[in-house]
Amino acid sequence: MGMFAGKVALVTGGASGIGVAAALRFAEEGAAVVIADLNEVGAETIAAEIRAKGGRACAVRCDVASEADNAAMVALAKSEYGRIDAAFLNAGAYAQTGFAEADAATFDTMVAINLKGAWMGLQAVLPALEPGGAAVVTASTSGVTGLAVAAAYSAAKHGVIGLVRSSSQAFAARGLRVNAICPGPVATAILGVTEQPPLQVPDALEVPGYAGTMQPQHIAEIALFLASPRSGAINGQEIIADAGFLASYPPMPQ
Repeated sequence: MGMFAGKVALVTGGASGIGVAAALRFAEEGAAVVIADLNEVGAETIAAEIRAKGGRACAVRCDVASEADNAAMVALAKSEYGRIDAAFLNAGAYAQTGFAEADAATFDTMVAINLKGAWMGLQAVLPALEPGGAAVVTASTSGVTGLAVAAAYSAAKHGVIGLVRSSSQAFAARGLRVNAICPGPVATAILGVTEQPPLQVPDALEVPGYAGTMQPQHIAEIALFLASPRSGAINGQEIIADAGFLASYPPMPQ
């Protein structure tokens, strides 16, 4: 019996990277999974994989920067499965543009997807969560430190942490929790990695080297923990998961 047996989990950005790993792991732990992504075909591919293994899953196209899409995503989850117990708001975008070189369009895009998208997602999801439920939002180590080569992205992720802290207070009386994960470098498309690694049994996951690159499943396992009752004492926090990246930053000169 999995720790999400009989429950429903919603994952945004579920067609690639960390989102895929999380959707598959939620399903392995017994959850019915709603996979939301701008890439609806990719989301349906993951949903079909879950169903082929005997799980329950559906896919929905969602532009997280659209209020209507966020509302439709939540409505679909409720109509298909009758409830939402956990939400992993993972969708995001990255632009590596220096502070001086970034234009207003780049800044607006980073804010719209990473910050406004998180805000709209939380606004749509939190009122719909079952009592005792939890929302987890993907922030970044860039949300707790500066990043000159991606300043607009860093600014948006700082804002995500503010949203998490504020919304955790707003919904605590309903028994809901909201936390952020701040990943360091992960082997996803941002780093040019396009092939999704196979899932492993959690206990068999290789420990990443100090300040090393992690696999998507490393972050997915933390998302599952934060979405579960096992993390009941954690609320309104940003959990840094970076294999020691910030501890060694900036790198010492050679």
